[in-house]
Parts: sequence; structure tokens; C-alpha cells
Amino acid sequence: MMLNTGRLDRRRRKTDMKIVFFGDSLTQGTVGINYVDKVAKALRGHHFYNEGVNGDTSLNLFRRVRRDVIDKRPDGVFIMVGVNDAASFVEPNANIYFRLLKRIPGGRVSPISFRENLRAVLTALLFENIKVWVALPPAEYRPEMVTTLRQMNDYAAELCAELNVPTLNLLAKIAPKNIPARPPIKLTQYAANLGVLLGNKNYDAMRDAGGFTYSFDGTHLTENGAQRIADEIVRFLRNNGVSG
Repeated sequence: MMLNTGRLDRRRRKTDMKIVFFGDSLTQGTVGINYVDKVAKALRGHHFYNEGVNGDTSLNLFRRVRRDVIDKRPDGVFIMVGVNDAASFVEPNANIYFRLLKRIPGGRVSPISFRENLRAVLTALLFENIKVWVALPPAEYRPEMVTTLRQMNDYAAELCAELNVPTLNLLAKIAPKNIPARPPIKLTQYAANLGVLLGNKNYDAMRDAGGFTYSFDGTHLTENGAQRIADEIVRFLRNNGVSG
């Protein structure tokens, strides 16, 4: 989805950048509040494309990196992925969703598979001389999921250091330090996202009922959560070569 096209021609200023946001439902922003729109408002003069897809894992990003990023010939790409990878690995009730709808073999992405999928994505982008930034995503549903996500984030940080790709640790900056015990995710919770898409957008009440902080369901963003994440991303991008 193109957020701010302008005229991408020879008259584009040298400081203008064409930037793709590449990720899952956190980036797509149709479930919960869209942080990409907030980043675009703060960094005016650039051209932002939202290529988030609900439910995507690192493997799904690899499958579509050429179509949705490289073929757009952007100056840079901001990647945030891993929450669904962690859910697929630690939440057994979610395996059927990832196996059938996202075409993940066995319905699970292990931390090692996540690392190698991300390596393949980053290598493809860097080969094309595209500037890359990576965010390590937050989650707050239950300790088991957050522990797995933290392991994946650690792998991502190590890989990015190896490839000289700047990283932003949103799990450390946004998620609460203490995550209370909660039951495993049920398929009905995935179905509940359909209700959100159809108009149930009382995110703050849902956040309070679930005992969450920046999200309304352990993953997706409230207004305050989206603003906090956008503020962190804007500072990060400004510190890493994006004007505005």
C-alpha cells in the first residue's frame, strides 16, 4: 500500500527517500492502530510503502521479498518480523493456521529457521544495494512466547551485526519486563481478529480487560502503543540516515 507517493521522478530531491516497511500485521496495521502512518507523518518529504501482511513469518517475507520490495527499487527497507514465528513455534493451537493459511511446513518456524530465513531476506536486499534497517519486535502475550521471541530477536541482532545492519530493539523498549502467565493461544483468538476488522475497535477496553500495556491482545497496537513505537522508529531512522 502506497502511503505517500509524490512524484518519483528526476525532480525528487536528493534527500528524499523511497522506503518500504516490510513485515506482518504489526506493520500492515489493519488489526489495531497503524504505526507506519504515524512514522510517515513525522518524516515528511519521503515516500513510504506499507508491505505488511497479516500473519506473515520470516519465511513468508522471504517468499515475497522480490515482488514486494526489490521490484519497487526502494532506497531503503524497514523490516520487523518474528512475532508470528515465535507463535508458530510455541503455540501448538496455532500450528494449523500457519500450516494451512501461511504454507509453513509443519506449521512451525524454529529459532534457527527464523535466523536463516532472515539471513536470506537481508542478503537479497543487500545484494541489490538497498539500505536496510531491522526492528526487533515486541510481544506481551505470555512468558513462553516472549522467551522464544527474545531468542529469535537475539539471533536477528547477531546476524545484523555481522551484516552491518542497524537494529532497533522494540522488545526491550516497549514490552513490560514482567509478563504474567496466560493460557496458550486458541484458534478463536485468531478468529477474533476478524471481529476487529469488521469494526470492534474498542482497543483500550480490550487492553484493560486482558491486562496488557501497549497492545490490546498481547500483539496488536493500541493508539498509545502505535505512537510509542512510531516515536522510537522515527528517532532510530533519523539516527541512521533518514532526514526529517
